[in-house]
Amino acid sequence: MMPFKSAEAARAYVVGLKIEGPSFELPIADGLTFADLRDDIGAGMAFVVDAILAQGYGPDGFEQRQGFRLYRYVPLD
Repeated sequence: MMPFKSAEAARAYVVGLKIEGPSFELPIADGLTFADLRDDIGAGMAFVVDAILAQGYGPDGFEQRQGFRLYRYVPLD
């Protein structure tokens, strides 16, 4: 999967997906933007994580890769 470059695209992907299983990973480009403004991962990621939380998953860290971060999520108990 290619890293998402906008919060809108990442959120649309998550909303259209039924997250299942012991973990979920989401690649986010280092230059993620929110409404075409440079965000540096702040509000844009909150917009995305809100959709992930709604499916019962929460953050479990990330791994920095070349040009993107691979965020991990696990079920909330």
